[in-house]
Amino acid sequence: MAYGDVGGPVTELVIACQTAASGNVNIRKGDAVALVGPYTVSNTAGAEAPVFGEALADAAENRMGIPVRVRGICVFAYDGNAPVVDGIHGISVSATAGKVKAPASGSGSGIVVKSGLGAAHVLL
Repeated sequence: MAYGDVGGPVTELVIACQTAASGNVNIRKGDAVALVGPYTVSNTAGAEAPVFGEALADAAENRMGIPVRVRGICVFAYDGNAPVVDGIHGISVSATAGKVKAPASGSGSGIVVKSGLGAAHVLL
């Protein structure tokens, strides 16, 4: 499978997770999700939470199963300044549901391999 401008083989890992047992759920395909419990993910975990993976399907119900890409190239929408492509800094969860941002401190999750035009390509 090829990604980005150059392409090439990429190994991916997709696992089955679930949405929270209570509360509002509105996860969209492509959203950045954070781990909020055992195999439980949310796209509204709060700013600066580590990114766990990319939702590969929509989910709108509590305790609903959802596939999540946790390893490989993930493409996320971001808020604010574009995350830095430097091999060191990654991303963190934004205050906007499903989006990521450059981490305020530390290195964040993953390695940004391409960034710009509202999308960050991240190797998790």
